Amino acid sequence: MTTTRLSLRAAAAFAAIGALAACASAPAQAAQSHEGDKVGDQVVISDRIIDLNDAITLQLVKQAQAKLLDYDSQGHDPIWIRINSPGGAVDAGLILIDTMKAVQSPINCIVESKAYSMAAIILTYCDGRYGYPHATYMLHEASYGTVGDDPSNRSKLDFLTKYLDGVHEEIAKNIHMDVKAYRARIRDAWWLMSDEAVKIGLIQKVITNMAQMEFPVEKTEVKKTVTASSELDTIAEPPKIPKRRE
Repeated sequence: MTTTRLSLRAAAAFAAIGALAACASAPAQAAQSHEGDKVGDQVVISDRIIDLNDAITLQLVKQAQAKLLDYDSQGHDPIWIRINSPGGAVDAGLILIDTMKAVQSPINCIVESKAYSMAAIILTYCDGRYGYPHATYMLHEASYGTVGDDPSNRSKLDFLTKYLDGVHEEIAKNIHMDVKAYRARIRDAWWLMSDEAVKIGLIQKVITNMAQMEFPVEKTEVKKTVTASSELDTIAEPPKIPKRRE
């Protein structure tokens, strides 16, 4: 029987690619960090990829969560999230964010086309944050509503306001922005292109050169050993037939 497992030397392979790129683009650095492999203006991603290509719903988040936990169980090399999303449910997005914070693997993100609303919030919780030159971003105040009698509504709205205030404080901290300035800026929807997103710290780099690296796979031959029971260890010889006497 043959089993397949991820190489324990995958990180070394990443470093090797970085070293080759550094020779062609001095004074680039080839060291791997918690923010991902970065060489000059080049970003090297792995095949540990999760795509968010739709609205942020509980179903989409549960699929992403399953892949995230599976990748993390295989090893702690960086995991890449690619975002093309108009946003969606806050409560569903926070499930993914809490899972991202709970795993040991660094989480890097690339915005390919758009990251709006909840998708942009997920972006701010990634260790490495990158965007394509024509990607767009939007941050705004969270919207919510409630149904019921007036006393119950007031209580729920007070709770939601306090809850979301805490989320916005975390977002401002993630992008190293004063929370009051951040809240004032998102009072109206805050639309950004990639070069503007770099200036405010929403992303760290606009991707102009990218390579993908597949983790090397090792095949290990596993031999099966069958252990016989004690009753089968000794097999009785068939009785000998006496020779016929003439």
